[in-house]
Amino acid sequence: MIALELHAHQIFPDTLDQLLRLAADVFIFGSAIFGTLLATYTGVLIGATAIPAWFLHRTLLPIHFGTAGLGSAAAVLELLGYRIPALNFLGFYAAGVESALLVWLSVDKHGAADRAIHEHGSGWLIRIGEVLNGPLAIVLRLLGQVPLAALSFLIGALVSRVGWIAVGKVSGSDPESVFAAERY
Repeated sequence: MIALELHAHQIFPDTLDQLLRLAADVFIFGSAIFGTLLATYTGVLIGATAIPAWFLHRTLLPIHFGTAGLGSAAAVLELLGYRIPALNFLGFYAAGVESALLVWLSVDKHGAADRAIHEHGSGWLIRIGEVLNGPLAIVLRLLGQVPLAALSFLIGALVSRVGWIAVGKVSGSDPESVFAAERY
């Protein structure tokens, strides 16, 4: 960021300024690559545990965490006043992916192994979070209520994460769930 700012203000002569710009580009590219890879790592780690509900949805969790992170970043920037088409697109994209994940989670049932998601109050937290950062955020964006859509997405992402933690606690303490998950 400092290199980019120094280049933008053209403090140094041409040759040094061009080297500074090149260094800034390399750092920005590296940050983008590592950020993309690490954004979904939380979901991968959670999915690799012995908690039945998390293990059974190990494909969904990295997508959810990555999308929630992307949508939350766009939402914060929009709440700070940045109203540009690219952020609006990212908001629509993240809300669309979260809506698809809500449908996937509702259809992908494994009986006793993940009943913490489908039968307990902890599962309702996940669904409430997904509705807030999925369909509701899309509708609010379509109505031009971008700040409300951004707020809805942020609250939904937070509620969803709390829900996944609660599901893990319920699922991990249910012996039938643990044994049923071994079939998958």
